Amino acid sequence: MMCADLMMRRARLFGPLLASGCEVLISGKGTRRVRLFDGERALVGNATAKRRREFTETRLLAHEALRRIGYDGPILKGSDGELLWPSGIVGSLSHCPSLCVAAVASAERIRAVGVDVDDSDGLSDGIMRFMFSSEELASLRMASSVERRAAFCAKEAASKALSALDGTGDFRKVSVSVYVQWF
Repeated sequence: MMCADLMMRRARLFGPLLASGCEVLISGKGTRRVRLFDGERALVGNATAKRRREFTETRLLAHEALRRIGYDGPILKGSDGELLWPSGIVGSLSHCPSLCVAAVASAERIRAVGVDVDDSDGLSDGIMRFMFSSEELASLRMASSVERRAAFCAKEAASKALSALDGTGDFRKVSVSVYVQWF
């Protein structure tokens, strides 16, 4: 059972995905113990403790979301690092130190989904130049660090969805602009 605060946070962050038929689960700090599939454990066998915690928490959320829509199975990775969902499923995972998110849906209802979260203090100039076109950089010049991070997350999420659609996940196919609405 989710507490009211977590339910409100989930609705505020991922309302459009929830409305589209995705099952979206989020967590905060703290990792619950979960038994991963053997293939999933192998994906983080040599990872740092931090990476294993975030990976495990995100997979726990994904498995619970899958269970809620009547599916089960490991979430592995393909040769290019793309997530390999159980047959008939589309989904996306993201994590940062303070938040993990899993979004899954039946491929009969939704063709692709992408989510991204980031709680870093800022993005380096190098990352900005790599991710954004010169036009996007010009529009982000006066944006706050929070707005730049939001644009980065939007582009990453779109890239994940594109990867499911066309296999490329090329973020250069996506242009973002920032519109801020304070709640």
